[in-house]
Amino acid sequence: MENTQPPSSSGMPGGGRVWHQVELADDERRRLHGEGHCRMPERIEAGGAVDVEFTFKIGETEIPKGGKLRVAWRWPFDWVAPEKISVQSVGAELAAIFQLKGDLNPWHHHIEIEVLEGTLRTGDRVELSCNGWPVPTFATQGAFFLMIINPGAGSDWIRLLDPQRYEIAPVDPVRMVVIAEAEAGVGEMVQVRVRGEDRWGNPAPLVEVPVLEGGEVEAVADDNDWYAYLFRVRWDTPGVHRLRATSGILQTESNPVRIRAERPERRLFWGDLHAGQTEIGCGADSLERHFSYARHAAGLQFASQQANDHYVTREIWQLVREVSHACDAPGDFVCYLGCEWSPFTEDGGDRNVIYRDDEERIRRSDRFFTEREPDPEPDLKRAPEFLAALREEEVLLNLHVGGRPTNLHWHEPKIEPLFEIHSTHGTSEWFVKDAIERGYKVGVTGGTDGVMGRPGACRPGRRVTRNVRNGLTAVCANELTREGLWEAFFARRCYATSGERILLWVAVDGHGMGEEYQTEGQPEIRVEVEGTAPIERVDILRGVEVIHCHSVAAADEKRLRVLCGGAEEQGTSGEQRVVWDGALTVADGGVDDVQSVGLQSPLDQVEHVDGQRIAWRAATGGNDMGFSFEVEGGRCAFYTAHCQFEFAVDEVRSQALTVDAGGVSKRVNVGPAPKEDGPRRVEFSFRDEGPLSGEQAYWVRVVQVDQEQAWSSPVYVKRS
Repeated sequence: MENTQPPSSSGMPGGGRVWHQVELADDERRRLHGEGHCRMPERIEAGGAVDVEFTFKIGETEIPKGGKLRVAWRWPFDWVAPEKISVQSVGAELAAIFQLKGDLNPWHHHIEIEVLEGTLRTGDRVELSCNGWPVPTFATQGAFFLMIINPGAGSDWIRLLDPQRYEIAPVDPVRMVVIAEAEAGVGEMVQVRVRGEDRWGNPAPLVEVPVLEGGEVEAVADDNDWYAYLFRVRWDTPGVHRLRATSGILQTESNPVRIRAERPERRLFWGDLHAGQTEIGCGADSLERHFSYARHAAGLQFASQQANDHYVTREIWQLVREVSHACDAPGDFVCYLGCEWSPFTEDGGDRNVIYRDDEERIRRSDRFFTEREPDPEPDLKRAPEFLAALREEEVLLNLHVGGRPTNLHWHEPKIEPLFEIHSTHGTSEWFVKDAIERGYKVGVTGGTDGVMGRPGACRPGRRVTRNVRNGLTAVCANELTREGLWEAFFARRCYATSGERILLWVAVDGHGMGEEYQTEGQPEIRVEVEGTAPIERVDILRGVEVIHCHSVAAADEKRLRVLCGGAEEQGTSGEQRVVWDGALTVADGGVDDVQSVGLQSPLDQVEHVDGQRIAWRAATGGNDMGFSFEVEGGRCAFYTAHCQFEFAVDEVRSQALTVDAGGVSKRVNVGPAPKEDGPRRVEFSFRDEGPLSGEQAYWVRVVQVDQEQAWSSPVYVKRS
C-alpha cells in the first residue's frame, strides 16, 4: 500500500503532470470528474494471464474530440500487451492503444483511449476490455491501477478515485533456497533461512516443512508472509560447512559457512546498500514490507531503501526516517537511512546516499511532486554543489550504474568509498575499471537496484525493466551495527557477487582488501575461495589488466560450450541489454545432451531442436550465458543478429575461439566445456614479478562454471 497521501500533483518538470485532487472530498471528485472501476480477480497468479475490464463513468468534466482517458500503472509492473484490447461507448468513436514508457512518471506504462469523433458527456460510460492479459511476474500485495482523464489538448491529467487493489500471488515452487550466515565460531548458533521459490523467483509455499542435515539443527519459527522457515544451526568442528535441505521432491544445499576454532574478531555479513525502491519512489509495495523482505525472505543482514530523491517529499522523508529507525535491529539486521541522488544533468549521475545516523534534511537533485508544504532546502542539481554540500557530513555514497550512471569526472574520496559492479541492471566491470584507471580508491559492492519489492532476491521477470538477478555485498566488520559496518565500508573491507554467497579472501603480502601499503619487493597475492558451485577460474587483475588466470575446472573432452556475453553500451538496463536470439547447426554429424548455462529469466530458453540444430532465446547485460553440448562432426555454423561465423570442432577443442561482436565486451566464446564436478574450493598464491613502480591496485575476479561471479575490492600497493 502507499505510505502517504498523494501530493497535489506529480510528474517530471516540463513534462506531463497528474493532478491528484486530494483537496476534494470523494463525492465531489466523482461529481466533477467521474469515476473509474476495475473488474478483475482480487488475487491473480504471477506470470499467468487474466481478463480485466475497466469502466470510466464521465462526470461534469466532459471529454471532447481529441480528449483522452488512460489506465496507467507503475513501470516496474511488467504487464505486457494483452492478446486483445477492445473499447466501446455510446456517442463517441474511440481508439485504444497499449504503450510502454509513456510521459507520466512513475506511471509510464498505460493503455490510452482517445476520442476520435464526438464527445463523452456527463453520465456516459466507456468500457475497456483486456483479454488474455499476461500478469506481472513478481508477487506483491496492494497493487493498483491509476485511472486518469485528459479533457484538453495539454499534458495535464486528472486522477479519478483509484479502483480496487489486487494481489499478485506466487505459483508453485520449483526450487528451494537455503541461506546461512557466513561465519561463526565453534558452538555458536548460526541463523539459517529456508524458502521455496517459484519460476519467477517469488517466495512460494513449500509442500512440506524442510528438513536440514549437516549440523546440529534447531527449528525456530516460520514466516507466513514470505513462506520462509527459520532455523538455528551449530557445528562443533571448525572448517567450511554446507547444509543439505529436503522438502518433498525439492533438494538443495546452503551457501558455505566458515566455522572458526575461536569466535572471530571480524566476520562476514551479507547485505545490500542499494536494495531498491518502494511505493514511496517508483517501485512496488510498502517501505515496511521492503525491509521485511530483505530481512526475512532474502536473509540480508543489512539494507537501505534508495528511492530516487525527486519522488521524496518532506512528508515521505519523515516516514523513511521513522521506518528505517524502527526496522534497525543491531546484532541481527542493520537498517540504514538513505535515498538516491538522481539528477537529470550531465555532470550528475545516480549516487546512493546512506546516513550513519538520522538526518532531518532531504538533499534532493529535483522534485517531481508538488508539496503542500514546500521544502525550503535548495535543490542540488549538479555534482560539484552536491558533493560540496555533503563533504563534511556523516554520509556514505555508493556510486553505481543505474538510471543515470555516476559521472566519475566528479569524485569526493572522503565520502565516496564504494563502487557498484553488479545489480539487476547488469554486470558493469567497465564502471569499476574506469574508477581504477582514474586512480580512485575503490571498495567493490553488489546490489539490487530493484523496483519490484524484492531486495536481495530479485530476478528480471520479463525484462521490461531489468536484465539479470541482483548482486550482493559481503563486508568484514567487527560487529553487526550501523557503526561497525560503517567503519568496514570506509576501510573497503568488502567484496561483491552476482548474487551467490561465495566466500572470498584476498591478501597481498598479508594485507587484506581495501588496505594500502608500500613495498620494495614483488607482491604476493594469496586467494582463497569457497564457491557455491564448481569454480571455473580465478583471475588476478593489476589495475584493469588480467596478469594471471588460475584455471580450476578441468576441460570436458566430450563437450563444447558456447558463451554469449557483454553489453550493448554503457548505461542503464535497456541500454546494456543484448538480445542474443540465434541458432547453431552442425554439418556432417550431430549434437546431443544440450544443457543451458547462466540463463537469468524463465523466458530465456535453449532448445535442442533436432540432431543437428540448437536454438536459443536469451539476453545479457554484461554477464555471460550460453549452453554446453556433446558434438560429433566437422564444422558448426553460429548465427545471431550480432555476428555469424563457422568453426571446426577439432580446432576449438584444442584452442577456444572468441569472436568480438562490438559493444562493451560483447563477444561469443566457443571452446571446451568445464567439467561440472570440479572443486568448489581453491587456494593459491601468485607473485607479481613485473618490474613496476608506483601504486598498483590488485584485485580478483572469481568465475564459477554456472557463470556466477565474485569480485574483490583492491589492495593498493606502492612499489619503489
